[in-house]
Amino acid sequence: MNVAVQAQDDNPRIVVDCTRMLYRQGPSASVIAVVIGACVLIGMWGHVATVALMTWYALVLLNQAVRIALWFGFRRTEPDAAQAAVWANRYMWNMAFGGALFGSLTVFMFPAHAPLQQMLLLNIIAGLAAGSIAVNAYHPKSMIAYLLLILLPTFFRLLTQGGLEYGLLSFTWGFYILLLLTFGRNQATLIRESFVIRYQNLDLVEGLREKREQAEQAQKKAERASIAKSQFFTAASHDLRQPLQALGLFAASLRDTERSHGNTETVDQILSSVDTLESLFDELLDISKLDAGYIKPNIVHFPVATLFRKLAPMYAASAHKNALDLRFAPTQAVLLCDPILLERVLSNLITNALRYTQRGGVLVGCRRRGDEMVVEVWDTGIGIPEDQWERVFDEFYQLGNPERDRKKGLGLGLATVRRIADLLGHRVAVKSRLGHGTVFRLYVPSGDPRRVALAPPPAQEEDISLLTGMVIAVIEDEQSVRDGMVSLFNQWGCRVLAAASADEATSILKRDGLKPDAIIADYRLREHQTGADAIDRLRHQFGEAIPALLVSGDTTPELFREARERRLILLSKPVRAARLRAALQHLLVSS
Repeated sequence: MNVAVQAQDDNPRIVVDCTRMLYRQGPSASVIAVVIGACVLIGMWGHVATVALMTWYALVLLNQAVRIALWFGFRRTEPDAAQAAVWANRYMWNMAFGGALFGSLTVFMFPAHAPLQQMLLLNIIAGLAAGSIAVNAYHPKSMIAYLLLILLPTFFRLLTQGGLEYGLLSFTWGFYILLLLTFGRNQATLIRESFVIRYQNLDLVEGLREKREQAEQAQKKAERASIAKSQFFTAASHDLRQPLQALGLFAASLRDTERSHGNTETVDQILSSVDTLESLFDELLDISKLDAGYIKPNIVHFPVATLFRKLAPMYAASAHKNALDLRFAPTQAVLLCDPILLERVLSNLITNALRYTQRGGVLVGCRRRGDEMVVEVWDTGIGIPEDQWERVFDEFYQLGNPERDRKKGLGLGLATVRRIADLLGHRVAVKSRLGHGTVFRLYVPSGDPRRVALAPPPAQEEDISLLTGMVIAVIEDEQSVRDGMVSLFNQWGCRVLAAASADEATSILKRDGLKPDAIIADYRLREHQTGADAIDRLRHQFGEAIPALLVSGDTTPELFREARERRLILLSKPVRAARLRAALQHLLVSS
C-alpha cells in the first residue's frame, strides 16, 4: 500500500476531513441526479413501460431523499475518526444504491429498436460515472462501488446484445471502465497524499518552530505534490478529451443529417447535451490553463472602443431576445492591457449580467479614476447580497440557482474573471444592491495613444463551400476520433483519407494517385511518433506548401512552443466542428 494512503488510514484528522469533503456537495449532487433522472424519464417515455419508468424514477427520488437526510444528519454532528468512518460507510451504501439504479437502465430499459434512446442512456451513464470521480475519490470504497454498479451492467448488456457494432461498443465500454478506475485510484492517492503533506507541515510548524530550514523543505515538498497533481490532471484530461473529441465530431455530423419527424426532438436534446459538455470542458480548460500558468499576457496600448465595437454585435441578439437594452458608452480611452484577455473578462461579465437581468438593461463603459482607467459593466438585475460579493468569484458558486439550471451557466465565469485579473495584476471589484442591480469594475492602467498599433485590415468572409471536393489527409491513431473525422468531412463534401500513421497515409495516397490539399494530424501518435513529424513527412513526399493543422489534447508550453517553431496552427481538443472548419478554410485561403 502507498505510504501516504497508509498514513491517511492512521491519521484521524484526515479521515474526518475526507468524510467532510464527501458530504460537502450532497445537495447539489442530489439535484443533478434528480434532473438527469427526469431527462431519462422524458427521453424514454413511450419506449419503456410507464409503470417501470415511474417506479425507477421514484426509487431515484427516494435515493436522493436519503442522501439529503444523511447530509442534514452529518451537518449536525462533529464526528471523530470512528464516527466519520461510520458516516463514510453510510454514504457508500447510498452511492452504491444510486449507481445500481442508473446502471439498471441498460438492463431493464434498453429499447432494442431505438438507437437514439440507447445513445441517450449510454451518454448519461458515461457522464455520471466520469463526474462522480471528483467527489467520491475522497472515499475510494464509495468511488469503486458507484463506478462498478453504474458501468458493469451496461458492459454486460452490450456484450450480450450481439452483432459487431455492439461488440465494439462493449470493448470500448470495458476500456472506459478500466480508464475511470485508474484515474480514480490515482486521484484518490493524490488527494490523500495532499492531506498527509498538509498535516505534516502543520506538525512541523507547531513542533519545530526554531528549525526554519526544515519547514522550508516541507513547503517545497508540498509544492512538488501540487505539481504532481497538476501533471496527473493534465494527463487525465488528455485521455478524456479523446472520446469527447469523437463524440463532438459525430454530433456535428448528426446535426447536418436529415432527420425524421419522430426523432428530431430527441436528436436536438442529444446535441444540446453535447454542446453543454463541450462548453463545460472549455470553461474547465480555461481555469486549468490559468491555474497552471500556461497563459502569458501580451500587454499593449489599445483603444477600448475597438473592443466595445467587437463585443456589441456578439451580445446584441441575446439582449434583444430577452427585451433588454445593451449599451456601450462612447469612449476615447486607451488602455495598457492584454486586449484578448480583457475581451474574455468583459465577455464573461456581460454574459453574467444578461443572464441575471429580467428587465432594464446592461451598460458597458470605461472612465478615468485617478491614475487608472476603470472598465465597468452595470446591470439592473436581481442584485447580490453584500455577504456574497466575494463568494461569487468561487468556482461553481451560483447565486439563486440551487437547482443547477444549466441555462444559468456553470458557475465558472466569474472565477475565470478573477483569475485573469490576478494574472494581469488588475483589481476587480463588485458592488450591488438587491433588486436594483450590480456593477463589476476592473481597474486597468491607462495607455498612451501615441503607442497604439495600427489595426490590421478586416478579414474577408470565407466561402463555406471552399472545402467541397478537397482531399483531406487525416492522421489520427484513435479509431473513434478518426471515424468521427471521416463522417464530418464527408458531410462537408470532402474526400477524406484517414490513417493511423504517416506511413499508412502515404501508402493510401500513392495507391489512389492523390495529393492531399490539406493535412490534419493528431500530435501524439503511436510508437513515439508525433503529428508534427508526420506532417513533415507528407510535405516532403507531396509538397512543402501543403496546408496543415496540428490537433492535440496536451496543453504543455513545450507543445505550443514546438507548434510556433514549425509554423503550425495548433488546435486543442475537443475541437468544435465550426472551429475546425474555420481553421481549415483559413489555411486553404491563405495557401
